[in-house]
Amino acid sequence: MQKLKKLDGLDVQVGLGYCMEEEDFYLEILEEYRKSRKETELNGFYEAGDLESYRTLVHALKSTSLTIGAVSLSEDAKGLEMAAKEGDVEYIRLHHKVVMERYIVLLDQLGMILEEK
Repeated sequence: MQKLKKLDGLDVQVGLGYCMEEEDFYLEILEEYRKSRKETELNGFYEAGDLESYRTLVHALKSTSLTIGAVSLSEDAKGLEMAAKEGDVEYIRLHHKVVMERYIVLLDQLGMILEEK
């Protein structure tokens, strides 16, 4: 748990709060989050200009990120979700890549830590 607490962008206390303060349950949720990678699908919807599918999937990213304690990533995903809802393609174009990079870094870091267990 100590290594998780050192991850930039992950508030373990928030994540534990969503998991009834159960560390084992939190670790299960983190593993599921890591396994259910969404970047390929999100990139596909982004490239295709499919804002409705993009909005639906980025909404899921927003919610699951908050559940694990990735609060700032959740907020970034919320911005993308609202932009997709409003048809603000420019906002998405300006922020999609950065959010996906942050998401991938988090997934990779989680993978390294969780595989040690």
